[in-house]
Amino acid sequence: MKMLLQLSVLIIIFIITLSSCSIVNSLRMMNANNEIKPSWKTAQRNKQILTAHYIGEKPYIKLTVNKQHELLFLVDTGASFTMLFDTPAVSKLQFKKGYSLAVAGWGEGENTPAYQTQLSELEINDISFEKVDVAYIPVSTSQYYLTEDEAIFDGVIGHDLMRHFVWTFDKKNQTISLSVEASPRQANDVVLPFKTSLSKISIPSTVYFNDKDSITRNIVIDTGSRHYMKMNTAFTDKNKIKLPASSIRAADFGLSGKAPHQRMTLPALQLGYLTLRSVKTNIIKSDDEDDWWILGSALLNQFVTIIDYPNRQFTIRPYPDVKFKTRYNLAGLDLRKLRGGNLIVRYVYPKLPGQIAAIQAGDVVSSINNKRSDTITEEDWLLMASEPSDFTLCFTTDICKSFQTEEIEGYSVR
Repeated sequence: MKMLLQLSVLIIIFIITLSSCSIVNSLRMMNANNEIKPSWKTAQRNKQILTAHYIGEKPYIKLTVNKQHELLFLVDTGASFTMLFDTPAVSKLQFKKGYSLAVAGWGEGENTPAYQTQLSELEINDISFEKVDVAYIPVSTSQYYLTEDEAIFDGVIGHDLMRHFVWTFDKKNQTISLSVEASPRQANDVVLPFKTSLSKISIPSTVYFNDKDSITRNIVIDTGSRHYMKMNTAFTDKNKIKLPASSIRAADFGLSGKAPHQRMTLPALQLGYLTLRSVKTNIIKSDDEDDWWILGSALLNQFVTIIDYPNRQFTIRPYPDVKFKTRYNLAGLDLRKLRGGNLIVRYVYPKLPGQIAAIQAGDVVSSINNKRSDTITEEDWLLMASEPSDFTLCFTTDICKSFQTEEIEGYSVR
């Protein structure tokens, strides 16, 4: 009995030690690039205007690593540090394995195992960084992906490198630019101060739940999120907030696996003088009222947004004659692009047309309404699925399934 007790104590100590080690290494990674500075290839530090790739609302740019490999990186304000995935392109590089990491993200599962390594150089057009520490993440160990062929981008630029510049995101013109100085303000700009905490930035916002209940607080800006807005259940539960009666069940996926949640449409969100009506919101289970307050790229991309890290200012610049609008996935199918060009079903929403048609996660789509899926982008699918219509999806198994979509009262229409 005494030996069993001693063994139990040793196991507990071992688990605590592993957990503490993981936390220490994560903090170490967050601060690993604190001392590095950007270098410019030209005497004048000109604004760098990059061709952007917006995939399923998320913003990507191409960078050069170690002077020879051009890789596709997600520009992610929600990421504390820069990362690489072991895609075919990245696997061609040679890395020295450093200290172990457990990278956390959305989801209720285990964190993704990773390790620290270092790039000799990382270039963004005329700008370069030397000796950049990154987290190297094997795709096969990440719960974000259902299959390795979903890994169509090679890495993530996080706060550790973004903090040096003024970033301008312009989806309409398919550009992302960075500079050392802010551009002149325009008449309709909404300029808000932002706070930085744990390498994440947040802006003052007011969320309206109904005619009586609202909250004003800072909400995190997360360009790495494809959604509109997220929040937690704890705040509404503890404050007895009356939420819209109509909602759907859904799920998101991150580096910690699957995050089930409810989706509903809240009446309004106010950012400075700008009021956005009917904002789709993911409400995620949590015991902490401060968890998961997020504004994602589906909302941000409807404007030009400028993140001025040096001056801690966030600017929202409305496009002329463009009104904010929430889109809804009426089919209830989350599709992701595969390296070969086809689309894979990553998630099927309960009780929506995709599930009723017996479509399952992991099914590979070869065509939609007689159009080959290798010619359909994730953005194309989101537009198609946002309108009531008839659909026929054919799969690589030579099976086709048909369904019809319609508006959802109280959710997509009020």
